[in-house]
Amino acid sequence: MSTLEEDRDTAPHGLPAVRRPPAARAWPAGMWRAGKRATRRWAGGLIEMAGRHRLFTAALGLAVVPRVIVMAGFAPAALFKLDTYDYLWDATHLIPNPVNPSGYAVFLWLLWPFHSLVLVAGLQHLMGLGIAVMMYAVLRRRGVASWLSVLATTPVLFDPAQFLLEQLIMADLLAMFLMVAALAVLLMRESPTIWRSMTAALLMGASAVVRPTTLPLILLIVIYLLVQRSGWRAAGAALAAGLLPVAGYVAWFAAATGSVGLTNSDGLFLWSRTMSFANCASIKPPPDLLALCPGRQRVGMLDPHVPSVRLQPKRYLWSHDAWLWQPPAKGIVPDTAGFTAANNARAMDFAIRAIEAQPLAYARVVGTEVFQAFTTSDQFHFPGTQPVAVDLTPANRSYMLAAVRGYLGSTAGIGPYLGVRFGSRLVEPWAGLVSRYQDHIHLPGPVFGLLILLGLGGILYRRTRTAAGVLLWVSSAVVIISPVAEHEYTYRYIIPAVPLACLAAALTARSRGRDAAADAGQGDPAGRPAVAGASGASGATVG
Repeated sequence: MSTLEEDRDTAPHGLPAVRRPPAARAWPAGMWRAGKRATRRWAGGLIEMAGRHRLFTAALGLAVVPRVIVMAGFAPAALFKLDTYDYLWDATHLIPNPVNPSGYAVFLWLLWPFHSLVLVAGLQHLMGLGIAVMMYAVLRRRGVASWLSVLATTPVLFDPAQFLLEQLIMADLLAMFLMVAALAVLLMRESPTIWRSMTAALLMGASAVVRPTTLPLILLIVIYLLVQRSGWRAAGAALAAGLLPVAGYVAWFAAATGSVGLTNSDGLFLWSRTMSFANCASIKPPPDLLALCPGRQRVGMLDPHVPSVRLQPKRYLWSHDAWLWQPPAKGIVPDTAGFTAANNARAMDFAIRAIEAQPLAYARVVGTEVFQAFTTSDQFHFPGTQPVAVDLTPANRSYMLAAVRGYLGSTAGIGPYLGVRFGSRLVEPWAGLVSRYQDHIHLPGPVFGLLILLGLGGILYRRTRTAAGVLLWVSSAVVIISPVAEHEYTYRYIIPAVPLACLAAALTARSRGRDAAADAGQGDPAGRPAVAGASGASGATVG
């Protein structure tokens, strides 16, 4: 018989049958069988792992339920102010935005072929669950008891503010996921390899081009590696890897706009922050900056003759009666015209002068607003009533609908539900269930404050101080303080710090001695036993 066997399938249109080697015909079947075996092994391993971590598996499964209800109750997703529409517009035009980095717009661009905001929100809910999984894995790897590891993940698993962040078509959740992934990769081993260090820093750099708040955390990773004695090579490689996405984005932004930076907005945001305390009698700005003084801004109900009355910084930044919008500009994208390189440089000059002239006033307003995160509760929640398109200017409404139409191919019937804050179609009874849920279950501000204090105590007390705990606590402090110092306090900016604070607190309160030994065999997701002690699995003691 010939080494080639005739294909028994009938050839089309009477053409001669194709002859192929037997191995070639067997290849797809062999690959199929190998794939089935790999799938069975993976599923079996997953079931085995779930069995070893039954408490967390139960909590994770339970956390899926409110997320499904959220997706059913707020369709097709939660659209937020004009920011959401900026991201949708930039995704379809693939251009960098002068106000916020467009890393999230690139993420949306990758999903654009599906024309589905439901898909985007669904992926973000999976990321939220993934954050909890990574938290649990890190804590178990470092010898924290199972019950305490699960407890540390509950704010991420069940806080309605977290659900809303996941349902929003906004950059916050993606940046949060990448940030936690970076720290998880770094902290899963006490002494990370060069490749692990580079991967962690690369993820953090990617997070920074989504939300620049995480940019300082790249440097914190480098410092952590040096403290852990990972070597200068690992630290240098991590720094290079972390700055790679940032440098790439800066090059793209410069090519598109002619300005070097991530945005044309950092000076303008900082200028708006100084409007909370700036006194031009103390600052003595040059004549070309006098127009930036708070008394010159005719915004909202502010009386320019009563300089002691101050509005929220965002009112100065976004009111089109402020200096940066003069003369008024027209265009389809209404809220970017003021963010030019020239305006940004001018605003930065004023802001630096204001902070140098009044450093205590600046520290006071930042400290006062940071403190709000720990004294108030239920600050970021789903709308309880149907948003309606009132108080929208014709220009804004036209832009919002154009952005949605460009991304989805139609307005998806959400035109009547556009709002000045949220845009979403509320579907009952699911939206009502979410509203009642958030009335009773949320992370209270004082409890969040206790978590921060517990983590701080852990790094101040020598016996519980670890490099990992210091890294996590300082990272949470940076995430909390940075947006307030640059612009203003909003609880949405604080939410990404919650998992970091929970991780730091759990490492401080981890079980030791007999409690950890009794939990042996469940020390990490791979089933290796936990190691308890002042150092060891919990990281090297610092100090």
